[in-house]
Amino acid sequence: MTHAYGETYLNDAMNNLGDMFDYAICDLGYKPERFFPQFLASGVAERFGRGNPKYVAGLSGPELAIEVVYRMEGKRPTVEPSVGWGEKSPEYWAGWALAYYQWYTGDSFAYLAGKGLGFGRVLSLYPTLHEADITKFAAVAGHIVGKGIGAAEGHLPERPGNP
Repeated sequence: MTHAYGETYLNDAMNNLGDMFDYAICDLGYKPERFFPQFLASGVAERFGRGNPKYVAGLSGPELAIEVVYRMEGKRPTVEPSVGWGEKSPEYWAGWALAYYQWYTGDSFAYLAGKGLGFGRVLSLYPTLHEADITKFAAVAGHIVGKGIGAAEGHLPERPGNP
């Protein structure tokens, strides 16, 4: 399978998308059901999903969120990201996991959302999957979108542990 960007950038991309959702929801106070559609409509999701280096690794997660808000609302938030060295938020995990699955399948974020794998659905999987290997999430996500792919079928590469 051809990916939009190399596996070398995958961890950065996953962290950046996780940080984007964490910043937008936890620091800026956006509701997931408001911010995720903005992410899709802003063009940021498409550019990220196609592997545009600026969006995958050039901008930080908070910078990605600011770009989404600017494109959709015409303002640039100035709230500083909260600095946390402890556990990552459920919102971070959902973005982190969604970035992996999008990279792995090559499907657009809009396509995945249309198949039932939007941000809210991924976030709902946090309680049961956040401590599991990312390939377990990918297997569940594959069944949600109707692809039936996953670790049980031996199709997913090994990935490092969860954040």
